[in-house]
Amino acid sequence: RAAARRAYRARRTLLLQYDSDPLDESEEIEELLREAETVMRMKRPMIAFDIQRRVLKGGHAAPVLAPPLDVADKLEDVLGADTAKERLLYAEADATVKELLQWLDEGQL
Repeated sequence: RAAARRAYRARRTLLLQYDSDPLDESEEIEELLREAETVMRMKRPMIAFDIQRRVLKGGHAAPVLAPPLDVADKLEDVLGADTAKERLLYAEADATVKELLQWLDEGQL
């Protein structure tokens, strides 16, 4: 923790928190990163961090519960996108991807 507080230098950070994740430490990590920002601003006052925490529906495994893209595409064609995502339990993984893409677009990366 002390090393992260002193050495974390990323200008933009996105923390994704899942509302049903009992292992989540997003709030603690966000606090640690805000402390790192304070340390950095003492050294370089013009530097600003953009730390965002977003809460998504899902549990600890939400970001990895997705079928291979070719399977998902075929099932979405047959069942419809929303039905396929719900039945195959990857709606939360899809929401994670959308959130990441939005964050990247916001930063023009």
